[in-house]
Amino acid sequence: QKEVITAEELMDLGWHLLEQPPRVPPTHQNISDTMTVLPKLSTGLDVNVRFTGVSDFEYTPECIVFDLLNIPLYHGWLVDPQSPEQVQAVGKLSYNQLVEKIITCKQGHLYLLVTDQGFLQ
Repeated sequence: QKEVITAEELMDLGWHLLEQPPRVPPTHQNISDTMTVLPKLSTGLDVNVRFTGVSDFEYTPECIVFDLLNIPLYHGWLVDPQSPEQVQAVGKLSYNQLVEKIITCKQGHLYLLVTDQGFLQ
């Protein structure tokens, strides 16, 4: 019943994880992972979206917090379904996979540019 919660209050509430009916069965590892992730909530979490749906994510340890607290996680990064070129280019790749693909393509393109100009053989 608060609009704002401090990082300290959030950490103090961490033990309530055990009292909530979770979406996933709590294990010692899940609880341990969650307690490790909670301090990161004040600075940002590593969540890796997929562009195929508002609730599609690649699993990262940070996701367990939301599962254990029954908090649905959503994003708005979607590919326009009316753009077949974008749909094909992105496919089911996650954000991190897409960034790696872009870097690889740019490096390959730069290599071709350099070789076309005769700098590399």
